[in-house]
Amino acid sequence: MAALGGVALVLAAGATAGQSTAAYDLAGLPPLAAVERALSAYPPVKVARDVVRAEQANARRLEAGPYEFSVRGGYQAHNIPDGRFPEWDLGVERGLRLPGKARIDTALGAQGVEFARRAAYSAWCDAARLLLKLWFGWMRESQQLELWEKQTGFLRQQQEVVAKRARVGDAPRIDVILAEAALAQAEAVVAGLRGREEGARAALERTFPGIEAGAAAMPGEPRPLEHGLDWYIERVRAHNDEVRVARAFSRRARLLAERATADQAPDPAVGARLSRDRSSADRIAGVYFIVPIPGEARRAFAAVEAARADSATSQEAAVLQRVGAEVAMMEGQARGAYAAWQRASTAATGMQRHADLVTRSWQLKEAALSDVMIARRAAVESALQAALARLEAEESRRRLLVEAHILWNDPEEAAEHGGD
Repeated sequence: MAALGGVALVLAAGATAGQSTAAYDLAGLPPLAAVERALSAYPPVKVARDVVRAEQANARRLEAGPYEFSVRGGYQAHNIPDGRFPEWDLGVERGLRLPGKARIDTALGAQGVEFARRAAYSAWCDAARLLLKLWFGWMRESQQLELWEKQTGFLRQQQEVVAKRARVGDAPRIDVILAEAALAQAEAVVAGLRGREEGARAALERTFPGIEAGAAAMPGEPRPLEHGLDWYIERVRAHNDEVRVARAFSRRARLLAERATADQAPDPAVGARLSRDRSSADRIAGVYFIVPIPGEARRAFAAVEAARADSATSQEAAVLQRVGAEVAMMEGQARGAYAAWQRASTAATGMQRHADLVTRSWQLKEAALSDVMIARRAAVESALQAALARLEAEESRRRLLVEAHILWNDPEEAAEHGGD
């Protein structure tokens, strides 16, 4: 009479009422400390963080400027009717970066670091999205395997009962064949699902070492969204990694355009020169300066950078628009998935009650075994649909929370922005 008794457990709530929002939002997920370690160790994240250090060094280079002191020197032998005289000259010069350009270069260095940080956070968010996908992919396979293992256990018990009845003449041979066939069919399904569960587990744990799938999935209790669409759109636009990368790229492009415009006024170079002629009989000291004469190339380069800055600004606007549309889609999916889970859960409860009643009728010899098989198969399929709907509701909500910078934040990013 077990009759899929575990189905109710699978559909039960995974979190108790009264928990804090933070604790509740972590129900059904791997431990937060393990997640942060796994995401920090993910190779693309490490690569992106290395780029941040490179940009920090580049910022120091830009702040120092491109010019250094140069030494010029020469030696010659001067032959005149009075004789042959050695002569030499020595000079020191250095280019001078105009003050406006120095300010822009410093800003460019800082913006380069900012862009690299945003790219590193984007790599973290990509890793978080992948981890979420792999985690729920494994949970789906685990839930299906658990349900079919319970169904197989029930069918095995039922097959044993039918065999005993047949031996004492209380059940026809056709019922034995039906029970054995149903059990074999369920065992085949379990064998396939076990392989899929092992594959999903391996994909998760090998992609993110340190994340352990566990013996079985323990999904959390689905919750409705706590805010409206406009709130999520504004939240994502303010914190989304793609938006931040596009914004940082746009700002950097504008600074590069400003630098190219400023570079139309060439930087001068100044120097001091000392020379001695006629075997040091003549001593000459002086200063000089060098000013390049700007040409069409500088003006064309400034136009190129201005066009690139306009393009980056348009790209930022496009990213904002696309992200807003994606958030609207995710928000709608989350609300729809939650409603679907509620209805699927109700349906699963009803189908289980029906299967229990048909089983009871068969035990009282008021129903055929085929009726029990049909009812049990329908109950399993309904329970499976409810379990998958639960996971879809949870994954869609979690995915929106990741996009909204609420779940699985980069600790470095959170520290930089005051934990927001």
